[in-house]
Amino acid sequence: MIKSATILFLSLFLVYLPFSRTPDYFDSEITPALIEQRGDKVIASFTEEGKTYILTLPSEQFKSQIGQRIDIRYELNQPEHAKINQAWGYWWVPSELAFALGVFVVLMGVAYATTNRPDPASLKEQLDYKKENSTKYS
Repeated sequence: MIKSATILFLSLFLVYLPFSRTPDYFDSEITPALIEQRGDKVIASFTEEGKTYILTLPSEQFKSQIGQRIDIRYELNQPEHAKINQAWGYWWVPSELAFALGVFVVLMGVAYATTNRPDPASLKEQLDYKKENSTKYS
């Protein structure tokens, strides 16, 4: 039961991922953006249809990459909601992973509770069960 619950959880979670990303994984565009520093902020700027859009980046992580390019994922109708095209932050969001881990723990608790403490009447029925002799095809 626990193996089945684990397989069910992982398959549902992996199907959920590509359909829940914002910007949408299937309808989005990827473009290179230039990492620059403006004041005390580190930003990535990219241009779409002649207009420049800015994405604020974590200073500690990208301060050493100023002047380089990074891939940005955005939707054509909402380029202001762009995100960095990387695993952590686009595919793996900390709050989403924490919620999924909580659901997984609850699912494991239910699976454990249903398989490890059967009803006494059910247990007696299982222990008293005798398999009938039958032919191969009946």
